[in-house]
Amino acid sequence: MDTKQILTQAGSHVAEVLSKIDPAQVDALAKAIAKANRVFVSGWGRAGNVAGILGMDMSQIGKVVFRVGDNNTPSIHEGDILLVVSGSGNTKTISIIAKEAKDFGAKVGLISTSAQSIIGELADYNVVIPRIETPMNKIMAEKRPPRDPKFKSTAGTRETYDLTPEEREAITLDQMELTYQAAFVLNEVIQHKVMEELGETFEAIHYYHNSLE
Repeated sequence: MDTKQILTQAGSHVAEVLSKIDPAQVDALAKAIAKANRVFVSGWGRAGNVAGILGMDMSQIGKVVFRVGDNNTPSIHEGDILLVVSGSGNTKTISIIAKEAKDFGAKVGLISTSAQSIIGELADYNVVIPRIETPMNKIMAEKRPPRDPKFKSTAGTRETYDLTPEEREAITLDQMELTYQAAFVLNEVIQHKVMEELGETFEAIHYYHNSLE
């Protein structure tokens, strides 16, 4: 498979996803972050890595940021905001953390693919990263093997789709999971919008950038 073709398709998909995000949702989250006393970030797996980068971006424009689970993370309070990144919005462990944040009076902002999710229903602010619908979705649905009823999800199980070599190549191009790549770029947009709210400029990033490296 041609690498250039894969690179071009990946870039096209990220651009398409970003263009479908509701700007009003981004603006609302940015205003909430700017207003918050302190920022807490949380996520699991790849989503957690994206959340960590978002926290770093916020720290580099002067916000006080903590990553949930680190030893130096203090208690959360009213006036703070918890930022969660979750692909599905249903990550069980993170939903518990979000519920705790709400119980302590903090706001919750969620970046995910669905506001109609466990964390989405808890969140005060939802930024939805839409999934791209492609012709391969129908083929995947038709050829997906039956799920074993004893498993609630496919995680940790192996599924074998009855696909032709041509269909598998099309999936590589059309079905690449780019939610987190789009979320990573979205971090930069959020940083820019929070900077606007705070009245900061790009010079702030140089000032707050980690100097112990």
